Amino acid sequence: MWNSRPWLAAVAAFAFVASGCDNEEPIDARKVADVAATRSAQMLKGVGASMRTTGNLSSLHGLDGALASLGAGFEGVPLPALPLGTEGTSLFAPETTDAQAEQLARFLRERIFTEANVESSEGNTLLFRLKGSEVCTDGTERPDEGCVRAVDAAELRIRATSLGNDSLELELLIGPNRVEPMSLRFLPKVASFVVDLGGLKGAVAQLAAGMEAFLPPVMVGQVEFKVTEAGAQHWIFSTSILDALRLEMALPEGTFAFSFARAEPLMAFEADSVANRVRVALDLNTTEVRLPYLGTAPGLRGKDWTLSLAGLSYAFEATEDATDFSLERVGLGDAQSHLRLGDDTLFSLDLNAQSGRHFSATLTSGADGAPLLKVQPEFDLVTRFYLAPLKADPSMEIPAAYEDASYRLRLSGGNGTPTLRAVPANASTGFKGGLQLVTGELLLAANDTQVVVSQGQCLVSATPASGETASLLAYLSAGNCE
Repeated sequence: MWNSRPWLAAVAAFAFVASGCDNEEPIDARKVADVAATRSAQMLKGVGASMRTTGNLSSLHGLDGALASLGAGFEGVPLPALPLGTEGTSLFAPETTDAQAEQLARFLRERIFTEANVESSEGNTLLFRLKGSEVCTDGTERPDEGCVRAVDAAELRIRATSLGNDSLELELLIGPNRVEPMSLRFLPKVASFVVDLGGLKGAVAQLAAGMEAFLPPVMVGQVEFKVTEAGAQHWIFSTSILDALRLEMALPEGTFAFSFARAEPLMAFEADSVANRVRVALDLNTTEVRLPYLGTAPGLRGKDWTLSLAGLSYAFEATEDATDFSLERVGLGDAQSHLRLGDDTLFSLDLNAQSGRHFSATLTSGADGAPLLKVQPEFDLVTRFYLAPLKADPSMEIPAAYEDASYRLRLSGGNGTPTLRAVPANASTGFKGGLQLVTGELLLAANDTQVVVSQGQCLVSATPASGETASLLAYLSAGNCE
């Protein structure tokens, strides 16, 4: 039995549609239906093929094992296993995706883009009025009466416009004011689905009277989901923030605000089944969250917490039988990230501030087959804590070590490619395991305290002296690797 929510999910699935409209012929319902059904099914199958390619790459299973071996350098602190197994690939088995694709295509042809649903026609545009009796069932059972009433009351329409050159645009219209919360543009080999937050807010107001009062007064921005057929069995799925996202809502104590800067693309996943290659990339720009202080300290009342992340980026690629794995352009944006309360900075974070604010890391095999981690040009992470202002709130326990403290982790040298490897525990010598500097130098600093691991040495665990627990470095030291 169908209801309105699954129908909205079906509308989102139109993102897999691509047009085949002929600009020299007038647009008609059958043409729209054929394009929508054919291309939706094709792209849904592309999703399945891409996920199967990812799940079956032997190199990703090798990466899982290499990371586990590297993590074994610290006894009792192994790195978590990556979720790279093939258990989930059955969800994308050809017979499963083929059945889903056929079901979606039939639904679009028989229940959405039909001649009976055409409300009006003008030039190269058709307007489809969606009826609850058609939308709320797949034709194998009676439609749910509640769903029918909800769909009919929402006055749902789809405006289909031929853009020429084998291109089509679908726009979802809601309510008597025909608010447009989402649009779907289908170019040859490309399908894009754009959600407009302002339009979405208007749509909610149309669908449920009174609900607008519960939405943020400020709600703007556009998000795009795109599917690109880059070649035979070669698909790219991406998400972009086309217009900066901003949400603001008034609270009794102040204002809650959340924002994402424009990012195109924000995230991309590429799968080439012919070349047995997958690639994932992330490029998040400035993100900020602001909310009022809700504690009881009089001196802090009226101030806002502000968390600002300057960015987050990386790119990873894997091919079949690859033995080396690289993360490229890893970074935290082009500026310092911070946490503030009012005008007081409580925490700051800097990555490679003096070396381009990015680094690359490669996991490869050494001469003995053990994994080696190489970094270029360096990894230099600096954090600073200034938590003394929080002592004004008696409910917060602020350790003395964080009232005014700086921590630094720097892996550098080695002619611009510092390298380390895991050395496992040795029961015969009592060595508990550690990380060895094959090339370069490792510096760990906490205020004026430092641990320096030189080339050939290992970073190992240490037992702090009695009472020596203020610094994190009390639990680490440089030593021999045996």
